[in-house]
Amino acid sequence: MSATAVFGSTGLVGSQILSTLLSTPKNTTTIQTISRRAPSSSGAKLQATIEPDTSLWASKLAALSPAPSTVFSALGTTRQAAGGIANQWKIDHDLNVELAKAAKRQVGTRTFVFISSAGSSGVIANRLPYTQMKQGVEKAIEDLGFEQSIILRPGLILGDREVPHQGGPLLIGVVRALGRWIGQGAQDRWGQEADVIARAAVHAARIAEEGKAPAKHWVLECADIVRLGRNEPTIIGPATGPEPPYPYRMEGKVISGFGRGSKELGIPTANLPVDESVSWISDIPSGVYFGWASLALPSSHPDFLGHQFELYPMVMSIGYNPFYKNTVRSAEVHVLQKFKADFYGCQMRLLITGFIREEKDYNGLEALIADIEFDCEVARRSLQRVGWAPNEKVEGGKLDYGWLLRRLDEEEEQEGEKKA
Repeated sequence: MSATAVFGSTGLVGSQILSTLLSTPKNTTTIQTISRRAPSSSGAKLQATIEPDTSLWASKLAALSPAPSTVFSALGTTRQAAGGIANQWKIDHDLNVELAKAAKRQVGTRTFVFISSAGSSGVIANRLPYTQMKQGVEKAIEDLGFEQSIILRPGLILGDREVPHQGGPLLIGVVRALGRWIGQGAQDRWGQEADVIARAAVHAARIAEEGKAPAKHWVLECADIVRLGRNEPTIIGPATGPEPPYPYRMEGKVISGFGRGSKELGIPTANLPVDESVSWISDIPSGVYFGWASLALPSSHPDFLGHQFELYPMVMSIGYNPFYKNTVRSAEVHVLQKFKADFYGCQMRLLITGFIREEKDYNGLEALIADIEFDCEVARRSLQRVGWAPNEKVEGGKLDYGWLLRRLDEEEEQEGEKKA
């Protein structure tokens, strides 16, 4: 991530955003903060500006060097701390809007990330002063037309504040009790830990910087925040390589699927037939898998490299895809390589080395796309290890991949020998 600025860096969520940025290896440049007092985090990349007068923050933002391409705002206070609703409005609404305008018009910020609140839309929310403030900021950010705007709408923010909100500790205790008694999902529905919200904000900004955000104005609700922010495994399996029953083999000619991978998701998929010839497939759970694909492109294909089969990392879905309510089980493969043309009818082989997660339903297309992007990252990281990679792709790779590259005429000869 390039130069970044954080507002609200001394608050519960803002301080977590700052510490997450400072500890993220991919963050290779400057992290700037503007606050009334010094943030608790420190680091070589941090440039902290202390300015007690918030009316000067917009001009301080405009003067930052290097100019931040991403700005995070976790600014917020309470009516009690501010001394009334009018003073709270000046911070939660007016200051946030002023900073967003300065970021867009004076700094040229590409991505603006705002920590809003769950319930900031709907009939009831329209009548509540607190949510009216959040709505106003969200609309102002969208109207400014940033190259990318990201809104996070967490539920009750769980964590220890320097000055507890009135009734906050009791509510936090109730929500955490739901997690202990009923399950983590119950807690996630009503509240999220501050560090989870922070990681989700940083993760979303990184996705946006890579050009993979699902929408120009991206809104993350509670479930999205949990998915992006919780520490999920980003590497599957032991370093030594796949464990039984993996790897599985599958092959066939690429067939046309549902026609939505590229059109709706921007993630092209290749479909393979699921039939009785694939004996193991009925015994495995529906979900997302990963491994290696080999593809026999014709010499006329723009991506043909001179060999009958070429190797590529892949991630695939086996199942019914609940989001689209499929009634037929399918195998949809996303090859982690950009192609200049489709390859319907080409022979594809799959060496499936591991399982990422079970399939699930989603509230919207954005959540589905975000999970697919996460699955792709898990596959890439997992397959970079020598125990999981062919030596053709990773130096010292130990994965047995001979079958993937075996010529079709060799297979035919072997089949003939078996029949004889």
